[in-house]
Amino acid sequence: MKFCAIICEYNPFHNGHKYHIEQSLKQSGCDGVLCIMGGNFSQRGEPAIVEKYSRAAMAIAGGATAVVQIPTYFCTANAEIFAQAAIKIATSFKNVTHISFGSECGDIRSLTELAKFLNKEPEFYKSRIRRNLNDGYSLGRAKTHALQECINEGFVKFTRPEVVSNILNSPNNILSVEYLRVLLKSGRNDITPITVKRIENYDDIEDLDVDNLTSATAIRASVYTSKRIWNIRKFIPTESFKIFAKSLQTIGLPDLETWGNLALYRFRTASPNELKQHYDVCEGIENKMITCARENVDFKGFIDSCVSRRFTQARIQRIIVDCLLSIKSEFVKHIYEIDRMPYIKVLAVKQDKEILSSLNDCNTVLVTRKQDAMQALKDPFGKILMYAEDKANNLYSLLLDITKDQQKPFSISDIYTKPLFIR
Repeated sequence: MKFCAIICEYNPFHNGHKYHIEQSLKQSGCDGVLCIMGGNFSQRGEPAIVEKYSRAAMAIAGGATAVVQIPTYFCTANAEIFAQAAIKIATSFKNVTHISFGSECGDIRSLTELAKFLNKEPEFYKSRIRRNLNDGYSLGRAKTHALQECINEGFVKFTRPEVVSNILNSPNNILSVEYLRVLLKSGRNDITPITVKRIENYDDIEDLDVDNLTSATAIRASVYTSKRIWNIRKFIPTESFKIFAKSLQTIGLPDLETWGNLALYRFRTASPNELKQHYDVCEGIENKMITCARENVDFKGFIDSCVSRRFTQARIQRIIVDCLLSIKSEFVKHIYEIDRMPYIKVLAVKQDKEILSSLNDCNTVLVTRKQDAMQALKDPFGKILMYAEDKANNLYSLLLDITKDQQKPFSISDIYTKPLFIR
């Protein structure tokens, strides 16, 4: 059985994601789609709108074949780290023959050319990045300006320079390039990358868009603002919507006020030395965040006062998650040193014996049962990742109205005792 891998968050799953799955199957000719999905916290450093098992179930209902998870240690990091972890998971499976990215440009040749250039990272490019950083730009902006300068000055040539010069201005293009960079370095020449051009995004749910398509950002904004789901029903496949609705009816939305208060408490009571251990805390940002937390009475004011040209809102939010979950910089960077993940957690599969059999043809421990997790815990790094997952599950459960259905909070046992969603 051949799989096409898709790296995703599905926060939440919607019609655009279903379209991506369908187009990926069509382009690749694969038998199924393996979704490699983030956990309970997003790459933008926010609590997911519904917990990971419900999002995985929504994906299966929307056409995915199986869903596995990117460990929280990496799915709340920057694009480079996120890509490192996701591609290491994809290349662990011998039956993955294609990998599909949603991109704004829809041009796999231009994305690949840029990925190859960035892997070489010549000195003339790096020198311009350093200059832009010194001028106060964020790392992302510094790279974009450096690339445009190198193209304009003739230091590098691309087949479609007008496309390449704008690639780093769009978030999904950036992720696609990072995925390709890691894939090229992996040596897995037997995995073919493909891209599906994203249909124009609508970030305002009130824009009555074409073909019932809108962005996950717009769906989240609508649900949080209106506290209703009837007005977003047409943007989510029917069976996926039923799962989404059931989750919201039973345990509700994550309480963002509680989330903000937890973050304010963490930074008001932490010491700079304590915060410096966590990933992406650098250049004295720990001091600024402590000061801002003590000077602001609400979470939004805290975030706004921390943001600068160098530290974007998404980066500040990721730092907050890392500090709340005690995600240590040294262990995040370990992703560059390992050839494979110590374990891969399966969240959901279609009801087909051949699927699990095909997934088991991988180079690491596939966690579907308690004994699999006990084996993964024997790996020192696997133990670190798994206990971080426990913290993430418990932190996320604090944001939910667990009393609605009398469920117990998530715990470390959740990673191996919660049954797979099998459709």
